Order: sequence, then structure tokens, then C-alpha cells
Amino acid sequence: MKRRHFLHLGTLGLSAAALPAFARNISIEEALSPVDTALKKQMADTALNAARSRGASYADVRIGRYINQFINTRERRVDAVANTESYGMGVRVLANGCWGFAATDNMTTDGIAKAAALAVQIAKANAKLMDAPVQLAPQKGYGEVIWKTPILKNAFEIPIKEKLDLLLAVNK
Repeated sequence: MKRRHFLHLGTLGLSAAALPAFARNISIEEALSPVDTALKKQMADTALNAARSRGASYADVRIGRYINQFINTRERRVDAVANTESYGMGVRVLANGCWGFAATDNMTTDGIAKAAALAVQIAKANAKLMDAPVQLAPQKGYGEVIWKTPILKNAFEIPIKEKLDLLLAVNK
């Protein structure tokens, strides 16, 4: 195998390895479409209700959707272009005076409930090893809060050709 072919195949292999194992490929159109707020609320409520019904005295949920675009070039050649999405939920609970954490990328009702139940199960198991229970300081609640990353220009709206031209120009 010639060195050039080895480097090309190696670059492709490393590029594939660099993509998160839990991410899935998506189209540009899918990347630009937001997740429905009502659906996110329903998913959060599923997790909160599952945690409370299993004995959590406190629970919070974080839903994350992470969209990436990978453009790999080598010299004057484009090796790969991929759009990926990682979508999941983290659940943090306090049960029997101990913290428990779990996460899932299975965003079905059953998957979300299982993650919340696992967080409670972990908290209860760890509570047996605690010397003193965790006590939260009194805090005024904020209710439902939604945070979005402030974006001045959506990178997915920049044409791929423009990005490729920039990357390839670096190698001239």
C-alpha cells in the first residue's frame, strides 16, 4: 500500500472514529428544524413523574440536542462531510438523602422513565454508604426554564461550498 493511500484510509478511519458513537447522521433540513417545546415538556414531565413516583424528593431534567457538522479535507481533497445529532436527557435526583444520576439517548416514554427510575435506584443504593444525608438549602424556585444558546449566525445556514472553499484554500 502506498503511503498516500495509507494516509487517506487512515484519515477516513480517524474521521469516522471522531464522530461520537451516540450521534446519528441527519440532513441539513433536520438540523435546522427545532424540537417542539411541547414535546420537550412532555418528556421532562415523564422523567419528573417517574422519579417522584419511585421516591425522589427532588428531581431535575436536562434535555440536550447537540448538532455538529464535520467537514474533513486533506490537501486539496474533501474526505468527508457529515451532519450529526446527539439527542438525550440527563436526570438528577435526590432520594433517601443521596444524589443519583442517569442519562439516556432513548427518548421514548419508556426510555425516559427507565432513566429516571435508574437515577432513583442509584441514589437509594448510594444512600446506604452515606454518613449524613444531603440537605438542600432553601431556594426560591424558578419554575420551567428554557435556555437556548445565543446564536448570531447559524453555521448550518452557511453553504457547504463556502466552508469547503475556505478549508481547501488553507492547503494551497
